[in-house]
Amino acid sequence: MTVLDGTPAGPVIAPGERSSHRPDIQGMRALAVGLVVAFHAGLPIPGGFVGVDVFFVISGFVITAMLMRQKAHSGRINFARFYGRRFLRLTPALALLVTVVALASLVLQGPFGAQQTTASTGLGAMLLVANVVISHASGDYFADAATTNPLLNTWSLSVEEQFYLVFPGLLVLGWFLARKSRLGPLVLVVVLACASFSLSIVTTYSPSTDQLSWFGGPLSFAYFSSLTRAWEFAVGAVLALCLARIPLLRRSHLVVLSGVGVFLLVAASLLLSDSTPFPGVAALLPVLGAALLLFTGSQGTTLAGRVLGSRPLVTVGDISYSWYLWHWPVIVFSVLLWPDRPLVAVIAAIGSLIPAVVSYRYVENPLRHLKLQAHWKRVLIGVGTLAPPLAVCLTLLIGANMGWGLTDATGISTPFQSTGLSSSTVATRVSPDAAGDDPSTSGGLRSDHIAIQAGCVNVPLTVDTCVFGPADAPQILLAGDSQSYAVADGVIAAATALGYSTQVASRTGCPFLGLPSSGAHDIPCQAWQSDVLAYAKTHRPALVIIANRSTGYVHPEIRWRTVARPDGGRATSITEAAALYRTALGTVLTALSSEHIPVIVLNAVPDMKGYVDRTSLAAQAFGAADFGKSLNSLVAQREPAMAVETSLASSIAGVSMVDPFPSLCTDRECWARRGGDPWYQDEQHVSVFGSLRLEEPIRIAITQALAR
Repeated sequence: MTVLDGTPAGPVIAPGERSSHRPDIQGMRALAVGLVVAFHAGLPIPGGFVGVDVFFVISGFVITAMLMRQKAHSGRINFARFYGRRFLRLTPALALLVTVVALASLVLQGPFGAQQTTASTGLGAMLLVANVVISHASGDYFADAATTNPLLNTWSLSVEEQFYLVFPGLLVLGWFLARKSRLGPLVLVVVLACASFSLSIVTTYSPSTDQLSWFGGPLSFAYFSSLTRAWEFAVGAVLALCLARIPLLRRSHLVVLSGVGVFLLVAASLLLSDSTPFPGVAALLPVLGAALLLFTGSQGTTLAGRVLGSRPLVTVGDISYSWYLWHWPVIVFSVLLWPDRPLVAVIAAIGSLIPAVVSYRYVENPLRHLKLQAHWKRVLIGVGTLAPPLAVCLTLLIGANMGWGLTDATGISTPFQSTGLSSSTVATRVSPDAAGDDPSTSGGLRSDHIAIQAGCVNVPLTVDTCVFGPADAPQILLAGDSQSYAVADGVIAAATALGYSTQVASRTGCPFLGLPSSGAHDIPCQAWQSDVLAYAKTHRPALVIIANRSTGYVHPEIRWRTVARPDGGRATSITEAAALYRTALGTVLTALSSEHIPVIVLNAVPDMKGYVDRTSLAAQAFGAADFGKSLNSLVAQREPAMAVETSLASSIAGVSMVDPFPSLCTDRECWARRGGDPWYQDEQHVSVFGSLRLEEPIRIAITQALAR
C-alpha cells in the first residue's frame, strides 16, 4: 500500500462512504506509471516525469488514511507491523531487481565508471539512500550520466521510504500534542508542507552556489531530496486528515473539480519538460491535479473516477510498482545493446511488462501475505532479502574498482618523478564522472596518470607541489579541468624533452577560465580559478598551457556544464554558451597576455561517446577490439569551441593552439582504442597512451611559442 507498489488502496474513510475500496486510486497509479514509462521511452510526453509526483501525493493520502484507521481501531499505531508490512511489500521486489541489474551490468556495462555507478546505486537503493547516491554521482536527473544509470528510477523509492521512516512518528506526535493544545497532526503536517515547499522553491531557483555541492548543488538537491519533496506527500496527508470534515459537494461541483484535476495533469505532462526548473512552482500542477482527483473520488463518482476505476487501468495499477521497477533498466540495457535501432526504447518499455508481471505474480503477491509471527522468521526473511543484492553489488563495485584483476591497462609507464613518486607505479585506471567528482577519491578506479598518482587533482596550487621534470628548470604551468590531468603525461614529456619542468593544476569540472562553470554539480570553481591566475601572475612561468573540455562547455544540450551566466545558471543554447565561453576564455588570455606570459590553448580532444560500453564483457566477447567514430561528426561537434579559440588566438598577442585531432584521428575516424592500444580511459579523457601521442605536437607548439 505505497505510492509505487500497486497495492489496492483499501478502504478510505470519507463522508458518505464508510468503508469502500478505491479502484480509482489504482487507476491513478496506472496513469502515473504510464506517464513515467512514456517519458522514459522517448514518446512525445515531455513532462511525463511528473508521474512520480502523482505517486507521492497518492502515497501521502493512502498511508495517512491507513494510519488513521489503525489508530481508530486499536487506539495506537503498531510501528512494528507498519514497517514490517512496508518491508515485505517493497523490499523483496526491489532486491530481485537490484540483483538482476547488477549481474546484467557485469556483462553489459564497462568497468570504467558504468559498473561502479550501477553498483553504488544498487547499494544505495537497498540502504534507502539511492536519491543521495544518484544526486552525488550524476547530479541532474536528465543528464547523460544519470540517464545511462539502469537504477536511476530507484531514487524515488528511497524518497518514499524516507517518508515512511519519519511520517508515522510525526502523526503520533501530533496526536499526543492534540491532547494538551490545539496543535495536532494537521497543524504539524501543514507546517511541514510549507517548510518543504519553501525549501523546494529556494533551491530550485537558487543561483549556482557551493553550499550544497555535497548533494550535487541546489537544483539537484531540489529534485532528489526528500526534504524538498515532503510537501508533495504532505498534500495527500492533509487531504486524508481533512476529508471527514469536508461536507459533501454537489455532483456538478465534483465534475468541475475532477475536470480541473485532469486538466492540470495533462498540462503538466505536455507543457513541462526537462528544461523546466523542477520541482519548484511547476510541481504544483501534478500535485494539485492528483489531489483534486483523490478528493473528488472520495466524495462520489464522476466520469474521471469511472475511467480511472475501469478494469484495464486497475489491472495496470496493480502491477504499477513492478512495472516502475523494471521498465527503466530494460530500456537502458536495450538501448545499450541496440543504440541505433529505431523505437528500441518503446519496444523495451512494453517488453518490460513481462518481468514486471513475473515479479508481481511470484514475488510481490506471495510475500505480502506472509504471516511472520516468530522473530526468527522475520530475521530470516530480512537477511535472505537483503544479503543477495548487497553481496552482488559489493562484489561488482570492488571488482570494477580493481579493474577485475587487470593491471595497468594502458601498458604505458613514464620515467618522470614528483616528490619521489614515479609515474611508472603500477595502478589501474580511473573513470572520473562527467559531473566533476574527484577521480582520486570517488567511485572510480585509481589511475596510472602521473598527476593522479601524485595527488594533483582538486588540491590548492602552491609553488612546490605537483612539479614534474628537471629540478630547478624554468617552469611550464598546465591548468584546467580534468582534461589537464588527462593530458599531463604528454605535456610533461614534451616539456622535459625541452629542458622545462611542468606544474599541474587540475580541478575536475572547473575550467581555467575567467568565469565559473554551472551544471549538474555546483562546484566551487571561482576561488580556484582566481588563485591559478594570481599564481601565474606572481610566479611568471615560462608558458601556460590551458586544457579544458571546451566542447562540453559550448553544448548545453548534453546537460553537462556551461560557463555560468551572470545569474549562475547554465546557458540554454549553443550560441549563448559559446558567447559565455568566449568571454570567460578571453578574460584569462588577455590577463596573461598583458603580463607577457605565452599561452597555448589545447583544443578539446574528441568526445568518444559509447566507448565505455565497448569495454564490457559482452562487447569484448562479440565486438571488435578497436573503437572509432566518424571524424566529420566529431569535428562538427567541437566547431563552436574551435571558432572561439581560433578567433582569440588570432587577436590576442602571445596565444597559440595545439590541435589533438591529428594525433588521435585518421582522415576518416578518431580512435579511442586501436590495434589493442587504449588511447582513451573513458569517453572524454585520454589514457596515458593517448596523452603521450600528444607529446610531439605539444613539444613543437612549446618550441614555437617560446621562440616568439
